[in-house]
Amino acid sequence: STPLLQLRVWLRNIDEHTPGTGRQDEIGDLARQLHADFAPEPVEPEPEPEPEFDDADDDEETDPAFEVRNLRDPSFDESRPVAALKPAPRRIVSTVEDDDDDDDPFADLRDESADSAPKPLVKRQPSNVPQHSAVLAVQLGAQDQLRRLPRTRLEELLKRYRDCLDQAASLYQSELHTLNDGSTLMLFHSEDSGDDYLTNAICCGELLRALGHQLQIEVADSGITLQLQLGLTLGDELFGLSQIDLLLTETAQDALALSQHSRNLLLVERKISDDALIRQRARIRPIASPEGACCVERLMEPYPSMLERQLARMHERRA
Repeated sequence: STPLLQLRVWLRNIDEHTPGTGRQDEIGDLARQLHADFAPEPVEPEPEPEPEFDDADDDEETDPAFEVRNLRDPSFDESRPVAALKPAPRRIVSTVEDDDDDDDPFADLRDESADSAPKPLVKRQPSNVPQHSAVLAVQLGAQDQLRRLPRTRLEELLKRYRDCLDQAASLYQSELHTLNDGSTLMLFHSEDSGDDYLTNAICCGELLRALGHQLQIEVADSGITLQLQLGLTLGDELFGLSQIDLLLTETAQDALALSQHSRNLLLVERKISDDALIRQRARIRPIASPEGACCVERLMEPYPSMLERQLARMHERRA
């Protein structure tokens, strides 16, 4: 639509005038959020300092390269050769972060049959095969209750929560995006894991749900009820998008909206439950609200056993 197109253009050349901030709808909410996150503060121009003149410049000594030419000289109008200017050096900015040489801290959580040797960074070639992606939105609800925790304990809880997200992303080949409001988008691409991308997304959501129960046990003495909110949607051609472009897609917006209805359950859009492979690997049932949403009831073997092993190993590493 035109308002979203205007936001895309603005994101390519950001200034303090964000289009759509005056709208009273979802696009206006998105525009105001993007303005708060990315718009620069208006900068007042600083007065230019008055030029300082050095009296020494008026001395009789003159630049030897300077020459007062004779206006009567018939060659006055002829252009003298000018030395070629050196081109300005180009700065090449890499958009790919350098790989760390440190060992993978979650190597023992992965399939032991996988090759543990570091793989060289390979530039992906464009493919004519359609690329599919699953977007898992994760939010920690009941923020008003969390604020009742002592500051130190709240920081420890949030750190544990972030560690859980990082470990789950590492296990299931997820692309992780942390938003300014604390919510998270996890992307699973067929480009990375083939037909298993959607299974990975559901297993990751169920693993996070189990980790959420563990976090609940840790704060049970405070009387606080944690709410891990999970929403999963499907989309195409999301591979390689920047976080800004990702936020402008309907797939990401639908995942975030779906997660708002979750209370420690993995909610998915209905077309995920219609996937033939997923019907063999999980039991998913429709729910009344929101319309068109379903809930993951349970995984089929061997996936529950796999999740139990992963949880046990995570607990061992933390102990």
